Amino acid sequence: MTKLLTGAVVLLAASALPFSASAQSEEDASRRVFMLGAAVHASTNPYETAKNDVELGALPLFFFQQGRVQLDLGGLSWRALDAGAVQLDARISPRIPFVDPDDTEMFDELDRDIGVDAGLRLSAQRGAFSASAEYLIDITDQSGGQSVDLNLAWSALLIDRLELEVSAGVVWSDADLSTWLYGIGADEALGGLVYEFGETPGAPSGGVWTPNLGVQARYQLTERTLLIGGVQAEFYGSDIADSPLMADDGSAGMFVGVMRRF
Repeated sequence: MTKLLTGAVVLLAASALPFSASAQSEEDASRRVFMLGAAVHASTNPYETAKNDVELGALPLFFFQQGRVQLDLGGLSWRALDAGAVQLDARISPRIPFVDPDDTEMFDELDRDIGVDAGLRLSAQRGAFSASAEYLIDITDQSGGQSVDLNLAWSALLIDRLELEVSAGVVWSDADLSTWLYGIGADEALGGLVYEFGETPGAPSGGVWTPNLGVQARYQLTERTLLIGGVQAEFYGSDIADSPLMADDGSAGMFVGVMRRF
């Protein structure tokens, strides 16, 4: 699940996914699982001259699973391989810029629309621990880039009905995606400002690595209603922080939502 620079997106897109495993254990995998809900979120804006230091918003949440097909805010997945503890999914995933240069004073002419990525995700689970590796490439010519998302997570049932998950990961974004996320391309230079990964001196040509940490909580309000919440932070190295577009060396997001199973 990689939509970084938009920490809230990662959380929102992932919020229903851990619940799907328990849903499948309770019912035959061929049966339908459908959930609807809503969430409010807040994300810090790490861009220079941000109009608001914190961006607030609300989103609908949804989760649908039947057989090998799964659809949620994180995109559409098809289970190509299920070998018990190891799964391989084909993915189509939206890249949603919750925090956008349009929300700044200096860079509001930069165009960062919603894109769509496609790729594969390999995941494995052993006890309370899980790991995943996901490769995505832009198929809508928004960024023209690609990414690899590596993630480790640990989950535990703290008390009756309350589950906690702690995750750590790192995302590699190639030069094109890095420019779309953190830079200013030569074809969109504003006032002579250019910071294009792979081209501008000092901007790495091999893309960038962005570490992240997150915590999620899920509380079973009723048999069919789930309260979810979480926080996530991502950290930028000097190769990102040196961009004239960026003001901070990190960003954070949080959300609270509720989902009901039908």
